[in-house]
Amino acid sequence: MSSKSPAGRSGSEKKRWDALDDLRGIAVLAMIPVNVAAPFSAIPAWFKHAPANGLAFADFILPCFLFSLGLSASFSFGARVREKGFARTLLHAFIRYAVLFAFGTIGMLLVDHSSRWEILQMLGATGLFSFFFMLLPPWFRLGAAALMLSCVEILRPLGLGTLINGWYDSGLGGPWGTFSLSFLIIVASVLGELIRDADARKRLMYASGFAGAMIVAGLAAAIFLPFSKHLLSLSYILFTGGVSAAVLALLVAITEMWKGSLGFVRSVGRNPLILYMLHAVLGVLALTVAGADAVAIGAWGACAIVMAVCIVAAWALDAKKLYVRL
Repeated sequence: MSSKSPAGRSGSEKKRWDALDDLRGIAVLAMIPVNVAAPFSAIPAWFKHAPANGLAFADFILPCFLFSLGLSASFSFGARVREKGFARTLLHAFIRYAVLFAFGTIGMLLVDHSSRWEILQMLGATGLFSFFFMLLPPWFRLGAAALMLSCVEILRPLGLGTLINGWYDSGLGGPWGTFSLSFLIIVASVLGELIRDADARKRLMYASGFAGAMIVAGLAAAIFLPFSKHLLSLSYILFTGGVSAAVLALLVAITEMWKGSLGFVRSVGRNPLILYMLHAVLGVLALTVAGADAVAIGAWGACAIVMAVCIVAAWALDAKKLYVRL
């Protein structure tokens, strides 16, 4: 793969950016056991989301995935507009994100029998909302995203915080979390445009720069606003976004500068939607068979089995070059 144009075309075949597939793969591989483990009482707290303020391993997964979504959008938006025009690109985006939202809503009603805000609903809402920011040039887009996040924090004590808190158990802020979470997609899309046609050294430099700036900003914000995934605090959004950019920088170094490979991780990252739906079904089956009160070995075993099945499925689909895009 040419490092010069990760989103370019060779003939009719679209090239892939290995570091992006790896970033998405890491997020999905972390997500699978965390989600499967969540209902089991024997799984220790450190493997689950922080119940209140604070950060746990699981709290980094969603920002990392949203960051990869923004990077991917930056590669596809311009090419699609040039080929299909803006109207058809908008229609494509609307249908794509509406389908994601519908899948999430139907799945929650069928499986959970509740009105909770589900991950696919969130992806549909944030994806469509972030789409319109793509019309702005990169640095203006970054400024608009920063202004939006500032408005969220200004409005939080005026009532927005209460609305977000009303969806506390979802861990996603409900519909009101769309704005804060979209910030991660928008910022990643800016980074994507800056490094899309750059060489490996510049990609590493830009990704590291974004990582450093966001981590420092997040740590500074944490002095006044504690890390909270459930409330999507400013410190949480900035810090986890910075960590996601740092992981990307590391992957650029591994795959492009050191010519290394993470093996099957890349295959997992190429079919996130299929694996999300597969692991959700398998997770329900595992919980039904083992029971929420299963002993530790049973709970961890369920996670391992679901993980293994998903990895094999990802490898098989990648071998046949069958991809279902988000």
